[in-house]
Amino acid sequence: MIKIHVISDLYLGFNEFSTEEEQLPDVDLVILNGNIGQLKRCMLYAETLCKKYPDIQFVVNLGEVEYHSSCPKHMGELEESLNIRRSANLDWPKNLHWSTDSQMVTLRNGIKVDILCLYGYPQIYSHSIPWEETIWHKTYTMDILYEFPESGPWHKPNETSNVRHGYCPVFATKDWINKQHAKEWIIARNWEVKVTCLKILVTHINPYKDTRCAGQKVAPYLIHLHNGIWIGSNTECNDVSFLGGRLYSNPGRGSQARHKVITV
Repeated sequence: MIKIHVISDLYLGFNEFSTEEEQLPDVDLVILNGNIGQLKRCMLYAETLCKKYPDIQFVVNLGEVEYHSSCPKHMGELEESLNIRRSANLDWPKNLHWSTDSQMVTLRNGIKVDILCLYGYPQIYSHSIPWEETIWHKTYTMDILYEFPESGPWHKPNETSNVRHGYCPVFATKDWINKQHAKEWIIARNWEVKVTCLKILVTHINPYKDTRCAGQKVAPYLIHLHNGIWIGSNTECNDVSFLGGRLYSNPGRGSQARHKVITV
């Protein structure tokens, strides 16, 4: 038997005190699935929990707030900084797991789980609202520019000069989101067919009624998570049968959310 607790969508302020959110139930595994707070706040929260509960294993999957609230100076910067921090920081907790690859995690009861963390970009077939009104165009960047070329998928206000003022974000297009989905789908497909142990797929974008997909016709990864577990965020899900597995999420704050346990 494995007991799992999911935490997401806390939206902690940078200096916000969070005693209530640091009280966890008796579990074997905690999954932090994004929108905890901006990256430094998210990692402070994760490390605080790891030190407070050293016998519990923690897995971090970054979300919208961690990735997109502040625009990186170059693509992949956040992943690189976390890799450096994990390898160079002697104080990195032994029970804190973060990786862009699948992870075999041994729990305190000796049971092993195979965890894959992905962002969960959907396949977008169409949108009934203007693309500029979607969360993808408003918040997600696909490139960084230091000047505006004469043509390209970006928008520069007519009254803005061409003088360089630092880096400028290029906001996501539908094609770019679909390319990210295709890349992740290949990773998820190769992972789910490899026989290991209990598989847990963690995606920040919830494949079931995520509000960030409002006004769009979308589809999740085409996989069959045979007897596995899918962890999402944003929309509450409790043991929903989904693509051969069971879908769970536990977004939000408070004592009620912090007492919920998934038993497998």
